[in-house]
Order: sequence, then C-alpha cells, then structure tokens
Amino acid sequence: MKHTVYIVDDEPKIGDMFVRLLRRTGFDATAFVHPEGMLRAIRSGHKPDVILADLMMPGLSGVELIETLKADGEQIPVIIITAHSSVKSAVEAMQLGAFHYLQKPVNLEEMRALVQKAIDLYDRAPAETAEAPAPPSAKASPYRIDGILGSSDKIAQARSVIETLRHIPNTIVLIRGETGTGKNLVAKTIHHNSAYNAGRFVDINCAALPENLLEAELFGYEKGAFTDARSAKPGLLEVADGGTVFLDEIDSMSAALQAKMLSFLESRTFRRLGGVDDLRVTTRILCATNAPLEERVAAKAFRKDLFYRINVVSLHLPALREMEHDVLAIARAIVADLARDYRRDAPAFTGAAERKLLAHAWPGNVRELRNVLERALIFSRTPTLDADKLVWTQAEALGEVPVSADAFTHRAGATLEDVEREYILHTLQRSDQSYADVAEQLGISKKTLWEKRKRYDLDARLAA
Repeated sequence: MKHTVYIVDDEPKIGDMFVRLLRRTGFDATAFVHPEGMLRAIRSGHKPDVILADLMMPGLSGVELIETLKADGEQIPVIIITAHSSVKSAVEAMQLGAFHYLQKPVNLEEMRALVQKAIDLYDRAPAETAEAPAPPSAKASPYRIDGILGSSDKIAQARSVIETLRHIPNTIVLIRGETGTGKNLVAKTIHHNSAYNAGRFVDINCAALPENLLEAELFGYEKGAFTDARSAKPGLLEVADGGTVFLDEIDSMSAALQAKMLSFLESRTFRRLGGVDDLRVTTRILCATNAPLEERVAAKAFRKDLFYRINVVSLHLPALREMEHDVLAIARAIVADLARDYRRDAPAFTGAAERKLLAHAWPGNVRELRNVLERALIFSRTPTLDADKLVWTQAEALGEVPVSADAFTHRAGATLEDVEREYILHTLQRSDQSYADVAEQLGISKKTLWEKRKRYDLDARLAA
C-alpha cells in the first residue's frame, strides 16, 4: 500500500514539483494551495501519512496549521518548509510539535528521506498518544536502545536518558567513560533513535587532527581561505545539518577552537574559514571524553564556560570491571555477532571460562573483551569455549618483565593520553638535557614537545 503525502504551499509550481518527485519514488502525493482545503480533506476522512507545509502562508501559517491539527486530535507528522531567514521560526514550530523542517531551496533527496523517516517513526494506531511519534522500527533504527547491554544501574540510566532524548531536538550530551566503554555506540544510538535525525551522523576524533585541520573539518572553508583551498568546502557542521556531529576526545581541542565551538553552541551560527556569511544549522552536538574535565577546568586546560555548555546532559558509562555478571551477557552477545560473521554456530562458555572472564579486570573494557573473544573464536572449533582459549598475552608478558629503578610504569586501565602525559613528565624529570634533546629522545619535534608541555601543564608540575 502506498503512503499518502499532502503538500500545502501557496506557490502551485512548488507543490506540483514535490508531487511529481514523491510519486516517482512510490508515494501517493497531493498538493493543496490553501491549508483550509487540506483540512477539509482530512476532516472528511482522507488522512495522509505525512504533511509538507510551507511555514509562511496567507490565511493560516504552518505553526497555526499544527495547532489546528492538534485541536482536531490528529497525530499526523508535519514537516515545515521555510526560507533561510525563518529557520528560528521553524525550530519554534518543531517545539510546538512539527516533526522537522526543510530549508529552501529544498534538497529533494533530503525531502524524500525525511518523509520516509516520518512514516517509519509515526504510527496512527489508536493506542498512540498525540504528543509523541511511535517508537522507531528496527528498520528505522539500526542501533536499538536495548542493544546497550547490561543491567547495572548506570547502564539502565543510560538507556533511560536516550529514551528521554528521543523527542528533544538539539540537546547537547556529554558522554563520559574510560576508553573502550562504548561511547561511540551510545552516540550512534542517541542519533538513530531520535525523532530529529533527518541528517547524517558524522564523528570526528578531536585528538587525531592538528588544530588548523580540525577547524577546517568542522566549519569548512571558502575558496582561497588558505593556499590549498582551491574550492569551497562545507564543514561537518553543515554536512550533518538536521543530524548529529559526534566530537570524540573533545578535551583535546585547543583553547582557540574551544572558544569558536562555544560561540557556535551559543548561537548555532558560524562562518566558514575565509567566509563572511553567517550560516545557521540545527545539528545536534554529542561530545565524549575519557579525561577528568573538572580537573582540566581547574588546571585551565579546558574552558569552564564550554564545559558548562556541553554538560547539559551527562552520561557516564561504567567500566567493564564495574559491571559484574553483565560481563557474561556482553561476552555472549559479542560471540554471537562474531559467529554470524564467521558463518558458524556460537560456542557456549564453560564454567571455567565464565569464571576467568569475571576474574579479569578488563583495563581495555569492551574493546579488549571483543579482541580476546575474537582470538578465541578464530582458534577454536569446538562447541564450547574453555578457559584455556581466553588469552590476554600482553598482560601476562608485562607481568614477567623485571622492573628497574629507572623504569616507567603506569596504572592499568589508563588512557593513551594519560600514559603519554606521565611519560613525557617522567622523561623531563629525569633529564638534564635541552628541550631539543628531550624531543629527539621522545621521537617528536621541539614544537610538538612545547605544545604537549602547554596542553598538559607540565611546566607547572615540574616546578612544583
């Protein structure tokens, strides 16, 4: 059965164009010039699955149309079409109950995808409430909320927060936890289970790029902005408009870029590098860190105002060692996934294997668990996995290394950044050489050493 879309726009040519596109892609579409005519059709029993409505129309605006539908008890998702100058009004319309909005000139492929998304999310069954769309189907949401495994209080709270965020647009979320606890998975789950995810999900590791390249990736640039800018390029904030940008390791941002990001989060506008026009987007920002941001703020290595701005909703993911018997549930799910990839039956754990899994501290968390299980599955052809197949060779090898008085050691479970900071400090404390010689010993440039000394506030620690 074809899904029905009503388009209401006081420009007949626009309505006709949308109708042609939607019919070509399998929808039953009808255009109306006046919203009153569309309302008469709905009240007579001819209800569409989705409505595309211009924001500014004579007689009845898009916002007033939404209010009228609400008063009539209708649960039809409405997608607002707006000019660039009226984006703020469109966002307000979303707060009143609009499903999403499209900005003129309309990207026709984005429109088709957004219509399909609305159909996937809404169910006009009588049991549904008028305030919220029905839960996404498995097809619409490849990252299900119940896919975040665990029965601990922190995991249950994380699932509850994601459910709460489903119908709240553009809320900033700070995801915290050790390396390997699944911050990227949680970010994708938030995006795919949101009713406001018409745009793309894009992620970027802030620690993986130098400052100038990270800024260009986020904000884009105009032709001629710098030597190699031979053409304009939109940044990730533009590319993901209507969707989500996930900033992993946000604590790695430089002070200058932190200031620029704060300005964007406050105004939702920015300029491309070398540009003069203010661009506005509705991109949701999700941030992640494994660093103690409160300590970074106290050490003036991270802006206090930016910390407050990104900490609107905070999600802390527990380390695997804190999840007790959840380790076994997660391990079974990982083995089942790997077995499907290898086109074989998933082996069961023996009692000894389960005890070994529970006894290990898992400093690398779920990432380490997956590596151990993948290695075990590759080399095991039996219907069960016994304890002898679960090998974490690196940990065993480190335990056999004799520690000299001059050796550098660090606690298990630390992040690479923590280890790097402490190792550089360790080297500086034990060296009477110049910074150039220390940089050469570390295998980095003198400039890089200077940047890391400033970033980690090492000079103050050396002087203490």
